[in-house]
Amino acid sequence: MTRRAKDYLTGESFTLVQTVAGWWETTPAPADLARYYPEVYYGKSGQRRFPRPIEWMQTALCRRRAQQVTTTAGGSGCVLDVGCGPGHLLAQFRALGWRTIGTEADERAAAIPRANYGLEVLTDDVNDLGFPDGTFDAVVSWHTLEHMRHPAQTLDKIARLLRSGGVLLVSVPNFSSPEAQANPPAWFHLEVPRHLYHFPAAVLREQLERRGLKIVRESYWTPEYDAISLVQTWQNRLGLPQNLLYLMLKSAHNSVAGEASFAQRTCAVMLGVVGLPCALVVSGWRAWRKKGGVVTFLARKS
Repeated sequence: MTRRAKDYLTGESFTLVQTVAGWWETTPAPADLARYYPEVYYGKSGQRRFPRPIEWMQTALCRRRAQQVTTTAGGSGCVLDVGCGPGHLLAQFRALGWRTIGTEADERAAAIPRANYGLEVLTDDVNDLGFPDGTFDAVVSWHTLEHMRHPAQTLDKIARLLRSGGVLLVSVPNFSSPEAQANPPAWFHLEVPRHLYHFPAAVLREQLERRGLKIVRESYWTPEYDAISLVQTWQNRLGLPQNLLYLMLKSAHNSVAGEASFAQRTCAVMLGVVGLPCALVVSGWRAWRKKGGVVTFLARKS
């Protein structure tokens, strides 16, 4: 089974192929992924990526997630954040007394959490990290597994790096959600080819359990993504430039958003304002039914 999709930043087309493992793979996987990650994707150190209220919400949510992991782990310890991004979540772990180590794809990305928070961030692939087995009390993979070239190997490595009783927090876009399945090419979270793999929730659960990672908590409600994802997916289906509203929120100087006409940008904003209340209701209903656009698992190594 295959499906077609297009990168909204470059216009290049890709094919989604279901693998034997049950997840979906973006093909062809580019040999050089760096050119698909423009500067706007990472942002700049010292500059906001989103409007201030959204970043306040993100900080509060990161604090809550770090607290959940700390409670589940029975206290602080050593945490590895695979693909730590700007460092917001890892900084909250440090504030709770954890020793923190992050990874990022390259020096350009790693420079941002180092500058923002003074975090220790490595640029090694997680599969090449030289830490002994059982080094970490917690590992975080927050919307990074879908970017990995070898997700099965990555999950194997994470399971080995966790001590017995250690905790994994993993979150990915839910490819089995109604939002994704209704029209995959229009789905906000598809993000080909940056997302090399696409995970149905049940498949990811099975993969974790196969590696001795027992699910202790699951959630299909991710406030910073759910409503805007649904609104943006609706707008994509209507034929507006792909992910236009999101790009406008993310960066006023984004070249892709700037290419849209004034009428298109105005329409995106107006439809966003009108559609947001409905999106909040729909995404909340889907989350309650375990069909949200994002799935998050908190798992303990048995």
